[in-house]
Amino acid sequence: MEKQEYQILYEEFLKNYQSGTTTGENVGEIIAKLSQHFTEANLNHASALIEFNRVAKVIEERTDDNGKPISSSKAKIFSEATPESEKLIQATAHLENIEAHINSLKALQKGILNEYSHMSNI
Repeated sequence: MEKQEYQILYEEFLKNYQSGTTTGENVGEIIAKLSQHFTEANLNHASALIEFNRVAKVIEERTDDNGKPISSSKAKIFSEATPESEKLIQATAHLENIEAHINSLKALQKGILNEYSHMSNI
């Protein structure tokens, strides 16, 4: 699977961080950039969820060979086997990944800023 732009951005940041030249401002900048990606991913997730719900509704309205509605468990299995389900799963994963990156960067930023604060007290 091709890497998403947010993944490349985060990996580049990690390379720079390992070189030891990262400041709290650098972390703030990457958080802002990832926040924009989060917004886009959230919209993609909403679209994928809407598409999936439309397909799931059609599947739930199916009938079996006897004209009886299919069971909810069978409808769920059929719904989960659709391309729309795959898109929803991927959209959810990207959204959660970006959120995890942002949260880890916030913790890093706090640590860097605390370190600078302690250094100025020496």
